[in-house]
Amino acid sequence: MVRPGAPGGGDGDEVDRKPVIKPGVHLTLKVQDTAGRTLERTVRRTEKLQGLMDAYYASVPDVTHGTGRFLYDGGRLAGWQTPAELEMEDGDEIDFFTELLGGGGRASAAAAAEQQPVLA
Repeated sequence: MVRPGAPGGGDGDEVDRKPVIKPGVHLTLKVQDTAGRTLERTVRRTEKLQGLMDAYYASVPDVTHGTGRFLYDGGRLAGWQTPAELEMEDGDEIDFFTELLGGGGRASAAAAAEQQPVLA
């Protein structure tokens, strides 16, 4: 006699098809930006970080792809790097900062002119 729910039982029980997350192979990383938005994603230790970066851009519609920097432990991340190379651990956080371009515009020049003493 086969127990209900056992393999081959044939009683119509659904098989749980969730992916198996192995602690030594997978880890969950969290991306957080300055606006407080977060993205958590489980990745393989040998998976390139580009997938995580693309997932962040896809989840935040008001941030254009490629307009920011991902930082981990104070260093800038590249998409070709892997969590194993960086010795990341489960639950580690990656910071995202939007690039600020500019400076030296008309307002900056006027403010600088006001601060400098005029020599006669």
